[in-house]
Amino acid sequence: MEIKKILYILSGNISTTPRALQSIITAQKYYKVDILGVERNTIWNKIDKELVKEYQLNYKTVSLSKKTLFSWLFSSIIHRLSNKLYLFLKHNRKITSYASSKASVLLINELKEYGNEYSLIIGHSFGSLYPAYKFAKKTNTKFTFDIEDYHPGEIVPTDAEDEKARRIFLMQNILPKASYITYASPLIGKHSLELLNNYPENKHQLINNCFSQTEFQFTENNSEKIKFVWFSQNISAGRGLELVVPALAKFKDKIELHLIGNLYQDFNDNFLSKYSDFIKITPPLPQKELNLKLSEFDVGLAIELNTADFNRQICLTNKIWAYTQSGLYVLATDTLAQIIFLEEYKNIGLVSEQNKDNFTISIEKIINNIKEIRINKQNRFNYAQKLSWENENKKLNEIWNSIL
Repeated sequence: MEIKKILYILSGNISTTPRALQSIITAQKYYKVDILGVERNTIWNKIDKELVKEYQLNYKTVSLSKKTLFSWLFSSIIHRLSNKLYLFLKHNRKITSYASSKASVLLINELKEYGNEYSLIIGHSFGSLYPAYKFAKKTNTKFTFDIEDYHPGEIVPTDAEDEKARRIFLMQNILPKASYITYASPLIGKHSLELLNNYPENKHQLINNCFSQTEFQFTENNSEKIKFVWFSQNISAGRGLELVVPALAKFKDKIELHLIGNLYQDFNDNFLSKYSDFIKITPPLPQKELNLKLSEFDVGLAIELNTADFNRQICLTNKIWAYTQSGLYVLATDTLAQIIFLEEYKNIGLVSEQNKDNFTISIEKIINNIKEIRINKQNRFNYAQKLSWENENKKLNEIWNSIL
């Protein structure tokens, strides 16, 4: 029997889309898989190549970088023109998509070179929504879409009102045509489904943002100083570090803060450098290496901010899952999604209000209870086994089996 083929369409780098990577690795066990992504920043190319080699990925990208001048100019011109046309064609999917995302322009153009050999198209991240739908329609193929973030709830720097309207329009007009949709947190699912009005119960599913438990290890930490950790693609302003770092600095004789990611130089110069006596910086790490390294620490910082945007209030990032699966004690801000998460999975951490005074109280509480926190690390690690990707990927298999 011939093995069926799946095409994944991403609107970012494979290394910056760990949720998609998890799904792809699972799919490769049963299907032939091609991946079309978007190179948004060349700093991720090295990790992309390592992932391609490790998992034998059939991975191709189009580039948004100015270094590829023609594609950058092409997408920029179409994007700007579409923004002008959008004022008169607000119910046109193509114009709306191109006005919303340069990635959509490049993906549609690249997909002209693809044939109709696929049994399923899977879109991941918003810039791939229209391309996945359009290519599936062109080739008479089914498509699914993964809602990792609640895109109408994200803040955009320019043309914010129109962009929110574009995102709502595209979701309302394209997602009902999908064979299935998945989402990354209960609240993202709730608010997305509210946009879709009476979406069939058998066509949507929560897929948690967790990882394979094989990527984590248990390690005791008996260091003199308590080790706090925070990671992200970028170490930059507006991520909550401005609130938590000054609170941590009050206890710098007792703690270390480890930041993992791509450090923005202006953020370092303007803020972070003054705290360099207790902060250690590590450049971005591949997912597996990062997850293994987390075992070295005591406390993971999940500092999402309500002031960032509505999406941050309702999402569950891969940070909080990675900390939990590592057995770390989680210090989380009081976004609605994180409050619900820590209420559901008790004894894995505590919630702090989003101000320096409450961070200080929470950090002091951790310091005073660090002996018990370290003793219970093994219990937290063992408990997290049931939260692993090994459980979530069963849901994906059931979805694919129901479609293919």
